[in-house]
Amino acid sequence: MEKRRTAPIRFLAETDSTNLAIRRLAEEGAQDGSVIWAARQTAGRGRLGRSFASPEGGLYYSMLLRQSEDPARDLQLTPAAAVAAARAIERVCGLPCGVKWPNDLVCGGKKLCGILCESFIAQEKRFVVLGIGVNVNTADFPSELREIAVSVRQLTGKETPLPALAQALTEELDAAVEAARQGDAALLEDYRARCVTVGREVLLLREGESREAFALGVNEDYSLRVRLPDGSTEDIRFGEVSLRSKAPLPKGGC
Repeated sequence: MEKRRTAPIRFLAETDSTNLAIRRLAEEGAQDGSVIWAARQTAGRGRLGRSFASPEGGLYYSMLLRQSEDPARDLQLTPAAAVAAARAIERVCGLPCGVKWPNDLVCGGKKLCGILCESFIAQEKRFVVLGIGVNVNTADFPSELREIAVSVRQLTGKETPLPALAQALTEELDAAVEAARQGDAALLEDYRARCVTVGREVLLLREGESREAFALGVNEDYSLRVRLPDGSTEDIRFGEVSLRSKAPLPKGGC
């Protein structure tokens, strides 16, 4: 029997950050699975403490989750969110998406969606918030982003109803979170099929240092296995990976 959603989905025309807004709700006793989505953010945040451009026309979305009894499973929520977002965009917009490890959605070689997963404590309980920002109806980007960012509208020439995409994203996230916490192999295989990083030369960026490597594959814990120039292999779990080659994208990419 399909689990019925009872947690609320709340829309804000504008907020500082949906991740911050959902954290404030958690302090007030918000229900597990609660969602906030907005059409504009004034203080959006990305990975590694960066700002996240949040122009009008995007979908900015956060889901609140109680930390599971096995915190190790929660480490898989970020790649699960990437798969869920890709599935939702394909359902509503008809646009196939690739995943640049660990969690950016890309299409046409440019970033379409960013994901930020954060943990925190509220009312003596541990929570995880899944934050997702999708470039949906943005007609143009600032000059500094035009070479790296793209929107659904630019790729399809069509406007997408944001409420429809928010609803699809909620449905796909509900399913993907459950799958991640159950260790569902199908979720991992979907992620592997979409990962555009595998089979390409990459630059590993961490703590101000960079190393060249070749991406060999995604492990069962979603870490990235790479081959270093000396022939040794290493599993990358944290940090950032920049694509260096222009090799053909794997199945599931675009």
